[in-house]
Amino acid sequence: MNRITDRQRLVRYAQDAVTILDQSLHICAAGQTYFYRVAAVQLRLLLCDTTRRHEQIHPIALAGQLWPDLRLPALDDEFSQPHALLVDVWLEQKLPQTGLSLRQFIRHVCDQDGGAHVDLRQHTLLPDQFPIALWICNLGKIVKEVLTTRLAAEQPGPYADHFPMPSQQ
Repeated sequence: MNRITDRQRLVRYAQDAVTILDQSLHICAAGQTYFYRVAAVQLRLLLCDTTRRHEQIHPIALAGQLWPDLRLPALDDEFSQPHALLVDVWLEQKLPQTGLSLRQFIRHVCDQDGGAHVDLRQHTLLPDQFPIALWICNLGKIVKEVLTTRLAAEQPGPYADHFPMPSQQ
């Protein structure tokens, strides 16, 4: 019996996440900026999702499972030639004016700012008037561009039609 591989399944989830990210960015650009929270959840799924097993934290982000060598463009302007960083290094870059890493920022939006949960006690992590939506959308554009290229290189398996993801049904 032929079965869809784990990689094919992960690719489909990544395709769905990038599609949702793209649509969220379009909705934000059209003026409904609160969709940044949806974009943040997709960034978490793609870049910095984890699970806890036996009291240990394990990374389960889609991009890391599919492309361990994935690199994203650095955020600084110090170099005349753009340079790319491995995802884990990219996520440790500091967000200006906050002291938070990009990973902490994405997780904050998901876990406290309404992406998946609301926790008002944690709202002191960001300065007042910090442009959260703008930053999430800008990060989303970077990630979408890189992952769209990677996903285009992935070929669907011969049985893709037999195991559609929810978005394909």
